Amino acid sequence: MCMLIICHTLLNGIIMLTILGVGVGILTKLAPNWPELVIAMAFFLIIAVCGVYQSSVLIATQLPLEYYHFPLWFKWGILPFPMLTKKSRDKIRAGAHQRAKELKARAFKERTVLDPSVSLKDSFSPIGRLLRAAADNIGKKDHDISQYEARLEKDWYTKTEELKSMTVDILARYMPRRMADEVHRTLALELKQEQEGCVVIQLMLTKT
Repeated sequence: MCMLIICHTLLNGIIMLTILGVGVGILTKLAPNWPELVIAMAFFLIIAVCGVYQSSVLIATQLPLEYYHFPLWFKWGILPFPMLTKKSRDKIRAGAHQRAKELKARAFKERTVLDPSVSLKDSFSPIGRLLRAAADNIGKKDHDISQYEARLEKDWYTKTEELKSMTVDILARYMPRRMADEVHRTLALELKQEQEGCVVIQLMLTKT
């Protein structure tokens, strides 16, 4: 990562030095012919400024997350135009957050590409498996449920049995309402099956 930053900085430094070199070349070649020098320098500056402007806007628009995390000296020194107004800065920030969400969702969706032999459900905790099943049942197979699992674990809920006494409203504090409905439905079904199993066992014991 450090080498990539160095290479990127060197590349942009070369571009800026090239622009500076062209300007110096025009100055030394045409001076002291001031009319020609002024015309050539004005033409060169228009091209250079327009090029930097278009490059800045293109990078900030197409790569908002990367531009957002550029060092301040780099943004203000080499690609300054998107930083000039508060509106454009807010737009870059919003685009960076959206891009981060897209990359996170993509990474979760393609999580089995590197090692498809790994059983993902085996890596979940009991609550994680419950949430994963609930998300799958409501058609959110590509949605990352780790944040909801972390919220529950933060309040020391680590077993599914500890969630059975919760209402939908309480579950919805830790996850989206629709998922909370599905989790509550699943837990209620498990509780009903357990009660029915206990009744069957009691009947068998009474018969014996």
